[in-house]
Amino acid sequence: MSGVLVIKNLDYGDDTFDSDIGSWNVTRAARDCAAGKHKAWEFDVAEVLEASKAIDVNERKVARMAANVKRFKKAPPPIMVVENNRVWLIDGHHRLRALARLKLSPTFLAYVIEEADAEPYRVYFNGERVSPWMKSKAAPT
Repeated sequence: MSGVLVIKNLDYGDDTFDSDIGSWNVTRAARDCAAGKHKAWEFDVAEVLEASKAIDVNERKVARMAANVKRFKKAPPPIMVVENNRVWLIDGHHRLRALARLKLSPTFLAYVIEEADAEPYRVYFNGERVSPWMKSKAAPT
């Protein structure tokens, strides 16, 4: 059956973070983090920025966040997930860049979804972790 895309762990309207190693259900992760299911840990702003520098962000959105410090400070912590023994920022790229621009603190708190708890947030496309649109962005081998 060609042309059919079966997606697992994603509901209508859910937001995802898609990368070349996999996709995550950010809506579900944010809900569970807010409910206290995952702990927040402290991270170095500069280190996480360096590790996520390849992620595209909307600079206008970053500037708007940086211009509204009061609202920015009330925003929920970013979300990170452990996958293949590495920590990946799956939500909060714009907030992190705004925080760096504001120089409010050299560290920030982020929720961490441990690898053992990550399965409900992993999104699958016809059984694969990488979405078809991310595969099309990958460099030819």
